[in-house]
Amino acid sequence: MLLTVFLFQSCSSDNDPVPKIDDGPIQMDDPEPENSVRLADDAFLGKILTDSEGMSLYFFSLDTKDNSECFDGCLNAWPIFYEESLTVDAGLQTSDFKTIERTDGSKQTTYKGWPIYYFANDNAAGDTNGDNVNNVWYIAKPDYSLMYVRSQLVGHDGKGYLGDYTEGEGSTPYITDIDGNTLYIFINDAKDKNNFTNPDFSNDSFWPIAEIDLDKIPSILDMEDFGSIDVFGRTQLTYKGWPLYYFGQDEARGDNKGISFPAPGVWPIANVETAMAPEPEPTVKLAEEPTFGNILTDAEGASLYFFSLDTKDTSACTSVGCLGAWPIFYQEDIIVNEGLDTSDFATIERADGAMQTTYKGWPLYYFAGDNAAGDTNGDKVNDIWFIAKPDYSLMYVRAQLVGHDGKNYLGDYTEGDGTTFYITDIEGRTLYGFIADTKDTNNYTNPDFSNDAVWPIFEMELDKIPSILDAADFGSIDVFGRTQITYKGWPLYYFDQDEARGDNKGISFPAPGVWPILNVDTPLL
Repeated sequence: MLLTVFLFQSCSSDNDPVPKIDDGPIQMDDPEPENSVRLADDAFLGKILTDSEGMSLYFFSLDTKDNSECFDGCLNAWPIFYEESLTVDAGLQTSDFKTIERTDGSKQTTYKGWPIYYFANDNAAGDTNGDNVNNVWYIAKPDYSLMYVRSQLVGHDGKGYLGDYTEGEGSTPYITDIDGNTLYIFINDAKDKNNFTNPDFSNDSFWPIAEIDLDKIPSILDMEDFGSIDVFGRTQLTYKGWPLYYFGQDEARGDNKGISFPAPGVWPIANVETAMAPEPEPTVKLAEEPTFGNILTDAEGASLYFFSLDTKDTSACTSVGCLGAWPIFYQEDIIVNEGLDTSDFATIERADGAMQTTYKGWPLYYFAGDNAAGDTNGDKVNDIWFIAKPDYSLMYVRAQLVGHDGKNYLGDYTEGDGTTFYITDIEGRTLYGFIADTKDTNNYTNPDFSNDAVWPIFEMELDKIPSILDAADFGSIDVFGRTQITYKGWPLYYFDQDEARGDNKGISFPAPGVWPILNVDTPLL
């Protein structure tokens, strides 16, 4: 490549005549000198650094240490920038500029630790022809958050490594922060998932998370490859889905010791050749089971269950005996496969202080009698345990009946303490019949639905139901243009005063038994 270096000079003459008039010489004001480093706006690159004449300045990404790696023939194409008495434009800080002595004895100005250069093929002020040359030269900018460097990898063991983490001599490109600190990924992480950092950050000093508020980046990098994740309340930068870290033993600018710790390649550098992070393994899976269809399992395929006594937002399985047979399921981070929605999962704190995962409000359990992945031996145990499914429309529960009057009732609607079976929707809202209805006939709802607010009809496109219920018992009727679900011929309703999950206040309104609950013992209407 033929390079032409333009030299700039200015001339003045002490012999230039000074114009005079009769009453004395005219005073000529010298123009205000431009700062030695200026902040310019480039239409494509944004804010860039230039010299006083507007000539663009550059960083060399091989300058990973506190010195310059451009010497001999390199300097013909990339002359150094040096200013002894530095002045800077507004928007720049003189404290960011330093001077280094090069190996050839000359001096060079640095910005934020990066030696500054010209490019010989910039022919005029404002040219930026040197940006991204050979993927190692970048326009000097004040607002880079990262730098893309190329250097020899030297592990914590003092050995030189290549980009494939075999021993050898040769430079490798990788991403650093703007201060030249190496950024790493962890091979056990997954897309947007930090699998290393402890919740209390007790191991953060070994591999600190990279908390960088991203601004501008070198032109070789693509901003769309970067993102961020929440890590226990702090924000970690990601690249191609990989969470980014520092290494606690990298003490000096340009260190990359982490590439061999604890073994080569466990904590790789990141560069444009880095593959996208793999999708994280689901912690809850949707599995296809021959008898039940879609069911919920854990990551290993162990079936999960609902307990129909869990009518409220808590677990009713609290005794040692119950938990021995039905261990709780809990995952701090819920990751699901296709067909599930993480928003359907939540966490409750149990009465014993333990945490438990819920699905659509139902706490999740294992069954101790399941011996292998895919077993579903816990379904319908004692008519109160059911395989966890994503597509239930209804649930069959057992709970104390508590009327709108605050009194406890039994299944025959006499006062008393004891649990009763009945049908709810999947959200745990109680469903009722009306004793004045007849088979497949709603005798309550007005044609204009003016009384629907008190006893709303149950409208749902029925899908799957717990195994204790018989799909043949369900049907639907037309109610003035709307579709109401029936059970054994009974039109089904909600009660508007049931405000919370598990409420069954309607059983005593306006008197006990006028609006009964429905269960498998309910006679055909």
